[in-house]
Amino acid sequence: MNFKYVSAAAALAIASLALAAPVSAQNAEGVAAVVNDKVISTFDVRQRATMLLIFANLQPTAELQQRARAQALRDLVDERLQIDEAAKFEISVAGDSIDRRITDMAGRNEMSVDQLAQNLARNGVSIGTLRSQVEAEIAWQRLIAGMYGSRVRVSDAEIEETQERIALNAQRPQYEMSEIFLPADTPQEFNEMEQGAMRLLEQMQQRAPFPLVARQFSQAPSAAAGGDLGWISANELAPELRSVAERLQPGQVSLPVRTSTGVYIIAMRNRREGIAAGAASIVSLRQVSAPVSRSNALDRLRRRGDGCRNLENAVDNIQGASVVDLGQTVEAELSADIRTRLEGVSIGEGSAVVNNGDQANIIMLCSRQTGGASIPDRAQIEDRLREAELSMLAERYLRNLRREATIITRQ
Repeated sequence: MNFKYVSAAAALAIASLALAAPVSAQNAEGVAAVVNDKVISTFDVRQRATMLLIFANLQPTAELQQRARAQALRDLVDERLQIDEAAKFEISVAGDSIDRRITDMAGRNEMSVDQLAQNLARNGVSIGTLRSQVEAEIAWQRLIAGMYGSRVRVSDAEIEETQERIALNAQRPQYEMSEIFLPADTPQEFNEMEQGAMRLLEQMQQRAPFPLVARQFSQAPSAAAGGDLGWISANELAPELRSVAERLQPGQVSLPVRTSTGVYIIAMRNRREGIAAGAASIVSLRQVSAPVSRSNALDRLRRRGDGCRNLENAVDNIQGASVVDLGQTVEAELSADIRTRLEGVSIGEGSAVVNNGDQANIIMLCSRQTGGASIPDRAQIEDRLREAELSMLAERYLRNLRREATIITRQ
């Protein structure tokens, strides 16, 4: 985070708040930061830090509270920048949108919104603290979607290259992993992140769930999924993490690891050896049939690249069409005719149209699993690549906002 000298207006804001009569608990607190002349109070920071610890199921030790306050301050500064930037584009978030997001959040924790609010209140946290966080999150998502959503294009070549890389990686050791990532740029930040990571690790050793800690503290895109990376190959990891992962056994969590971009904690959930090239593969197939007069529609369907996702809905638009699920089959055991039809067909696409009397059909290759390693279909890969690109653009946008902002913190 880049800090500039406080402006005259910001200095006045600090002085005004410090000298004002305490009319509420929030005013009675001090000033934690000023972001473009707007104040973040120590009350705000303390509320957010407590909420972080509650949601991560962490015991509020003195050291962890200090770590949580530092994280809370960074989050509040970023959210202030995000809200202000969204306002420039007249993006506002209605209360019902916030309500729906909080309802979903409560549901994932198997509780009602009232129970969630009561849980926060028992620990001295206002539900308004959560609403403010959710508002900033939604506003920023809408801004990024509006700014970049239509501009992010994933080419067929990128999808095919990714599929080929995943298939090749299936021959290398595979890890089912989770991560916590704390970004750092300067030597001081690296030291702070390492110390913070150690505090988080101590709490996890005392049974704080890794997914909850990741969801609240990790700054990686995987945080929303509790740090879950799914199955990845060894060479997809940074070199510093690769050597650590090689030594971890299922159920083990690493010590903090420095990389060029920050500090990681990785958890090994499972591992498997790479499969031999040419190992038996299992394919999932569906056949779509329609009158010969609809052959052109079938041809468009097979090329759309969405695989079997929403296939039934797509077929509803083709008069007289029907879908038959052919299930999963070892590819080598398919008939010679089917294997020939599937030659060169990418996952998520269909075979060429074949006419048989007054009916035409295609065979959709929904998925392929090689030696237990599942290769995602085209639609899944496209979604992943789009999400990664949007995440990178969002981080770059926020980094520029930080660089251009006037931010001052009071230690």
